[in-house]
Amino acid sequence: MTATTQVPAGGDAAAESVAAHFDRIAAQSSVQSSPAPAQPPVAPPPGPSLQPDEWIARIFQLIDSLRSPSDLEPTHVAKTIGLNLHPVGSEQAARGDLGAQGAYALWINTLYRERPGKWTAGLSQEPRAGQKGCLFPLDRLRRHLSGRGYSATEGVRQRDGGERAVYRAAPTADGIVFVISAQWAPGGAGCVQEIRINANTPEDEA
Repeated sequence: MTATTQVPAGGDAAAESVAAHFDRIAAQSSVQSSPAPAQPPVAPPPGPSLQPDEWIARIFQLIDSLRSPSDLEPTHVAKTIGLNLHPVGSEQAARGDLGAQGAYALWINTLYRERPGKWTAGLSQEPRAGQKGCLFPLDRLRRHLSGRGYSATEGVRQRDGGERAVYRAAPTADGIVFVISAQWAPGGAGCVQEIRINANTPEDEA
């Protein structure tokens, strides 16, 4: 005897067909709405090889060029410091070799989405793994900035246990205060690991 499969009749069959249809739609919608996996930022192509003194000189050249907040825009920074910037995630960045003494990095971004014109420039000089010594002496930065009228607050403690120095320029005619924050390298106050530059408006200073 041949076995037969009982098929629901009438409304039951229609209901099952509709339910199966909506199940397929829900499954497709779930697949389509799943976020794409995050892609890691692509490293910028390497910039020119520099000597440590060259890198420090370019940083000072950027600092000495600051007159208005627009001087921290990526195009101005790239032209002043003599490096090509490339998009890396939400930043514009450049990175290159310092020969046997490590690598340099430059990046520019906006910290606040609601203030897209407020740029922050970051610069660092990092030794290679296992290297010791100071590639960027804090005293050299201190002397350069004090000679240009910056006031200093050094030894600022951070939540992570690190320390930094903060240097503030006198306000411009428009009330802009350039603030240079120097993160100390681990192990003491003699070496700068990273510099960040901001142009504070009167609103920021209030």
